[in-house]
Amino acid sequence: MQPFPKKENAPDFSNPTIRQAFVQNTENSKELMQKELDVNQAEQLLLKKRIDLMNSLVNDLPSWDPQYAMLLRQVQMDQIEIDELKFRQTLLSQKLSA
Repeated sequence: MQPFPKKENAPDFSNPTIRQAFVQNTENSKELMQKELDVNQAEQLLLKKRIDLMNSLVNDLPSWDPQYAMLLRQVQMDQIEIDELKFRQTLLSQKLSA
């Protein structure tokens, strides 16, 4: 079982040729914004999974453990980053629909 299942249409960016083609095959600004939106959504998904993992770790640690506070701070920072990504997603979606 794979920990993060791939989408059927997700390109394999471990291949340098595909990675280069992804960057260079952008023909207009709407396509570029759509690609940025796709990357944004993938980042949000990864951050949410990391937050879930850290929350489960926090639940296993006693509150006096020094890592407890560090994990809570990291969760807060990740949540701020998700909020920023959601704001950027909203802006991109508005530009794409216009």
